[in-house]
Amino acid sequence: MHAAWLLFCAFLAAYTALLAVRRPARQGKSLFPIAAVACAAALFAARSYAWYASSYSRAEDATRLRSTLPQVGRPGGYVSSEKCRACHPDEYASWHATFHRTMTQFVSRETVLAPFDGEQLELEGQKFRLESRGDEFSIEMEDPEWHIEALAARSSKDRAPPTGRPERLTKRVGMVTGRHNMQVFWVPSRKGNSQISFPFTWIVAERRWAPLLSTFLRDPKAPFIYHTWNTSCIQCHTTNGQPLPGPEGSLATRTGEIGIGCECCHGPGDEHVRANQLPVRRYLLHESAQGGDSTIVNPKKLPGKLSSQVCGQCHGIKWIDNLEDWRQNGWRFRPGEELASSTPIIRATDLDDVARHLRVNVKLTELPRNFFFENSYWSDGMVRVSGRDYSGLVESACYQKGDLSCLHCHSMHQSAPVDQLSSGSGTNEACYSCHAAHRERLEAHTHHAAASSGSLCYNCHMPHTAYGLLKAIRSHWIDSPSISAELRTGRPNACSLCHLDKPLAWAADQLAAWTEKPAPALSEEQRSTAAGVLWLLRGDAGLRALAAWHAGWPDARQACGSTWLAPFLAVLLDDPYSAVRFISRRSLRSLPGFENFSYDFEGPAEERAAARRRATEQWASAGAQPDRSGTHVLIRPDGSVETERLERLLQQRNDRSMDLQE
Repeated sequence: MHAAWLLFCAFLAAYTALLAVRRPARQGKSLFPIAAVACAAALFAARSYAWYASSYSRAEDATRLRSTLPQVGRPGGYVSSEKCRACHPDEYASWHATFHRTMTQFVSRETVLAPFDGEQLELEGQKFRLESRGDEFSIEMEDPEWHIEALAARSSKDRAPPTGRPERLTKRVGMVTGRHNMQVFWVPSRKGNSQISFPFTWIVAERRWAPLLSTFLRDPKAPFIYHTWNTSCIQCHTTNGQPLPGPEGSLATRTGEIGIGCECCHGPGDEHVRANQLPVRRYLLHESAQGGDSTIVNPKKLPGKLSSQVCGQCHGIKWIDNLEDWRQNGWRFRPGEELASSTPIIRATDLDDVARHLRVNVKLTELPRNFFFENSYWSDGMVRVSGRDYSGLVESACYQKGDLSCLHCHSMHQSAPVDQLSSGSGTNEACYSCHAAHRERLEAHTHHAAASSGSLCYNCHMPHTAYGLLKAIRSHWIDSPSISAELRTGRPNACSLCHLDKPLAWAADQLAAWTEKPAPALSEEQRSTAAGVLWLLRGDAGLRALAAWHAGWPDARQACGSTWLAPFLAVLLDDPYSAVRFISRRSLRSLPGFENFSYDFEGPAEERAAARRRATEQWASAGAQPDRSGTHVLIRPDGSVETERLERLLQQRNDRSMDLQE
């Protein structure tokens, strides 16, 4: 049609021009009108051609881009969430509002929150330029695959490094992961439909770009690594993806759906759709006393453990015990099945079981604890990273001996889209369903006022001891506060996470009095110095991040005060780990007088050191009496800081390498 219109305009221009040439000028008659029509027609034809050529080029580019992206649609009966919409409009609408749906999306003006308006970014000597036009987003960058090959060559004696310098390319962005906290962008590779990570992340709340690895708690000395979506994020950020190896090391990945769709939780829907084409069947099922439909899985109607395993397929730390099969088929788990039969969950509380699944002939408990376990679990097997809540739940007595499931607190369809918490989950009601006796004697059990945050069950039994997404996350291993566990594992206890201003001995004495069990032996420093101070100054990077987050947590502020924390948060503005600096700045800015404190957590080292000095001087010059003082918080009665003690503790900082695998 475009071509026909173009030909018509060209014919009109040629015809009017011919008239102007052949028709002689009459007496008193001008040829200007005919010439003007000819020129206008020619101009219109030229503009039509340019528009057509541009439209054709964009359509061709879009077609070419789609061919480089993972394909939606795979065998096994997957029909996509759109098929569910007609019969289940309310459920579709509630799912559509969740961040599960936006775990991975194709890029468009609606899905991209970050600016692509000529921004110029730089990382490790590489320069990047971002541009957009309509629904097209592109990045001018050095060839990422050249850098991937160079890194592989540096770590292997058998691989030759690439020659010359990397070519500068303009890469079209095809996919985006995330929408709530951060957005990660992906560009196609030269082979198949592999997607390579863009090395910057858009932090939504901050409205700023930051290096991708700066948003993780990762050793600052570690080099940047380009990630591949098809073999990493595909495991949990899409619906039943298949990596699918192609020729010459390429991939031909396909998924049931981009993002986490209905079939991720309910199973493949083809049989269900076909069986319910007749309204009569739907009506009879609706009126049936038994209810339910054997052609689809409803997690709410499964036994508690099976329904939790539907969540566990993504929210568990798992491993691939048959790599070739996984590359071809992805995870074989389907809702309603036993998760362990196809998707083994790593339980650090039973390392011998891990060895059996991995076909290792030695006991893992006899081997040195490796980097993976140290950066995924506390030493007793409690998960310490975000998004792996099922791995914590399965270790809980409430799950093992009781009926607790994920659906006691979470819902996909009757909840807020941010955390999927069901109505009433901000109270003790879920716990009262099994522990009804505590409803009538709440204060006797919690030793806190009934209306206080100290009487919320999850603040004591599910404290924020996991890390991820630049914040602390609640542990889902439901446990009781224990000072002995902290001494054994290094994991902070729930009491001290609220009472940051109290020494560990104070929490130990309180728990000993309540439980009538003797307090463990503690060092002089643990008896004389606030636990929060010790964590902030000499803890490892993971512990410093947790403590800095709690310094800004409103529930902790009610218990321990706030203004006295400024000098310690100021110290962390110059921390080696970018994630620790980010969290500390956020908590510092929540203090009175620091709301507009200027500081770039990714700035040069000298600027970070200067920011620490400015924050300390600002706190000291304010002259206000801090809300806590004493030797246990290193603050003298006149409000000045015991600088020598602070520096001594800082010199004892645990600088072991960390990379929390969130």
